[in-house]
Amino acid sequence: MNKKQMLKEQKRLKKERRESEHLFNNENDITKNIIITTVSVIAFVLIVFCFVNIAKGNWNLFNKNNIPVESIDNKMVMVGTMFNKSNDEYLVLAYDMNDQNESDYYGALTENYYNPKTLYFLDLSSGFNSKFIGEKEVISSDLTKLKISGPTLFIIKGNTVVKSYTGENSIAKYFEEEK
Repeated sequence: MNKKQMLKEQKRLKKERRESEHLFNNENDITKNIIITTVSVIAFVLIVFCFVNIAKGNWNLFNKNNIPVESIDNKMVMVGTMFNKSNDEYLVLAYDMNDQNESDYYGALTENYYNPKTLYFLDLSSGFNSKFIGEKEVISSDLTKLKISGPTLFIIKGNTVVKSYTGENSIAKYFEEEK
């Protein structure tokens, strides 16, 4: 090959290389454009969906009247507040409310409780009460000493534990006697 042919061949190779690079760059641009278009279409559809639901009244974002208010159960107490309900005598029944068997049992046991002594419930499964749960039960009016190991019925008067019943049988016996 002579010099002229070599130069022509080099030019041709450079030209092919430029064209292939241009083609490769275009493929990246096409992929990038497809992704941008897809994301834009999805965003547009979501925005239209939101506006349609607001316009139809399905979503009332600007009116707080439709926010459900959870009812406050005045019969629920925590260990930290169970001694300051009143100076009158009242009951606090502590049991694990996450245990379906215990919930059903104590719910049925207290369903027909009609006594002037107010009955409060204490959930032993609540994280707020966890530091008062122990292996060995210690009944005390002093919160630093109090440990509850299972279902317990407290009779409280004047911020003091007057009497307590531990276990299903003794609690059931108390409620049977109160009927």
